Amino acid sequence: MTLCLPDWKKRIDRIFNLGSKQRIMNIKGYTFIIIVVLLVWVCPAVAMDGAQIAQKVVDRDQGQDATLKIRMLLIDKGGKKRFRSLITVVKKYGNVSKSYIRFTSPADIEGTAFLTWENKASDDDQFLYLPALQRVRRIVSSQKSNRFVNTDYTYEDLQSREVDQDVHTVLREEKLDDHDCWVLESIPKATDDSQYGKRVTWVVKEIYLPIKTEFYDKRNRLHKILTGKEIQKIEGIWTILDAEMNDLNKNHRTLLKTDEIGYNRGIPDEIFTKGYMRHNQ
Repeated sequence: MTLCLPDWKKRIDRIFNLGSKQRIMNIKGYTFIIIVVLLVWVCPAVAMDGAQIAQKVVDRDQGQDATLKIRMLLIDKGGKKRFRSLITVVKKYGNVSKSYIRFTSPADIEGTAFLTWENKASDDDQFLYLPALQRVRRIVSSQKSNRFVNTDYTYEDLQSREVDQDVHTVLREEKLDDHDCWVLESIPKATDDSQYGKRVTWVVKEIYLPIKTEFYDKRNRLHKILTGKEIQKIEGIWTILDAEMNDLNKNHRTLLKTDEIGYNRGIPDEIFTKGYMRHNQ
């Protein structure tokens, strides 16, 4: 199956540079996306407080751009499984970034695209393209808590947060999956600034890589858990290759597996435009 128009396929092939690409058989990137999450932390020379650790997330080396081919598995409370595939592209522009997601299968979601422009002083700009409607729809603030195309990620999960939007506290130090971790609590300063009351994240010491995040609602009840596994250093960048988001309220899970990943391929700027969403089906 062609991923989208031949032009897109050629661009992806060039971006991956087939002679030097790296194939990975078992997944994700803490970011979904990963947006996915790919979170790489820089080890400091001195002890840091919670805010300083959080700042390292912003300052970490993620390359100038990244391209991923991902498989997605959705599992509902009855055990029913649905499979999807997608491409994710991220590019830095100074101290902000832009990301582009396009689903490539199955047929009922193929061509659906999602674009995010990160902003420093305000909410990120997010746009969703639905092939059936043949138009780009802007995601407004009131929709940030909605689920992203029936996954366990919300639109808020797919946007950035400034360090000073939250109060960050190191709760304790403990082992998780044989990794020595800091446990970092992040509470929004403004109660209407997030759907969550707080987030608690396990950060691997020395490489500063978050491998687990718990999301609590505003009544301090555990709502979702994001878990990352199989840490590898890809092209010099520490990367999580396996991720699962578990919605405890809905008893529903979203698993992501990265088949291919490449950094610093020279992504063209036109990919991060609303016009590209519409015209590259």
